[in-house]
Amino acid sequence: MLFASFAADQEFLQVQQASLQQTLPPPEVPSQLEAIYRRWIEHETRRRIVVAMFVLDTLHSHLFQRQPCYRGMLAKDGLDLPFPTSAATWDCHNIFAWRNLMTSQEAFSLSELGPNLPFLDAFQSSLLACYQIYGFRLSINRKQHDLIYHPPKSLFQHTLCTHHALALSTHTPLHDLLITAGESWLFGTKITDKAKWEESKATLREWISSDNAIKATWHATRLLRLSFQSQNDLLQQETDSGGYLHDLWCLYVAALVCWAFGYGTTNAKAKPALMNDNVEGLAAEYLNAMAVPEWKDLGNVAGIWAGYTRGLLEWVRTKIGELGMGGLLNGAEDVLFRLVEGESHLVEF
Repeated sequence: MLFASFAADQEFLQVQQASLQQTLPPPEVPSQLEAIYRRWIEHETRRRIVVAMFVLDTLHSHLFQRQPCYRGMLAKDGLDLPFPTSAATWDCHNIFAWRNLMTSQEAFSLSELGPNLPFLDAFQSSLLACYQIYGFRLSINRKQHDLIYHPPKSLFQHTLCTHHALALSTHTPLHDLLITAGESWLFGTKITDKAKWEESKATLREWISSDNAIKATWHATRLLRLSFQSQNDLLQQETDSGGYLHDLWCLYVAALVCWAFGYGTTNAKAKPALMNDNVEGLAAEYLNAMAVPEWKDLGNVAGIWAGYTRGLLEWVRTKIGELGMGGLLNGAEDVLFRLVEGESHLVEF
């Protein structure tokens, strides 16, 4: 309801920064400048709330494969959302400094975003990632299945994990993956219908030999490498700064994608000793071997390396145990433990 009411208020949402820049009074008239600044705060607050709701809804609908709430609230030719001003402008409380920022930065709309974008802050970058994945899903719905989703060069570094998580979700039957790896459990609920359990295994079995599985694994390994290479730590930095709560869930899903893609290979069945001091080494070896420029190149190394996911699974399990906040992540840690220790009751799916 909040999204619908704000999205319908086009007067607040569509006030363009370029128009505002042309009407700003000179610094010598502070009373007028103060009034415009207060009105801008009200407009920008509503715009940022709509953007935040869209981003959260996109993350929820993709990472859990639920129906989005914003469906039916968009323009006929795509998203009709405002592009927020920079974090520096939003956080500025001095009207004179704010005026300088407003007049010095380039104004552009979401529909005008191109490949040569200026630096984006985390909030703008999150919107861009969700906006582009929405467009990519439209391409899939139009049967353009040969597309692969690359991140724009201007994407904020901390948003790259989200970018790859959203992209892999478009190529993965997530519910079937979770049900199979979780031994008939989905989001903390037991799937009692045996036919559904068998159907999920059959769907996953078909998926692991498809191009979609290769594409999903390509994104999954890139997401995991981003996290692994930031040992100081990308996830911890985001958590400490009030960052994204979905990061650990993205790690878990990415790890399961890698596990499923390599499941059934000869090297997946080998269970070498897994000591605490070599988990990171095994994870790094796997991720480095799977680091190929394009998704089609993954076939050249998958036959050798796809099944060596045990160290990776344990590394992700450890991260979830260290940084997790309960709930679904407790179940995720249990699933990874069973897969790593060979205690899963999975049959060949």
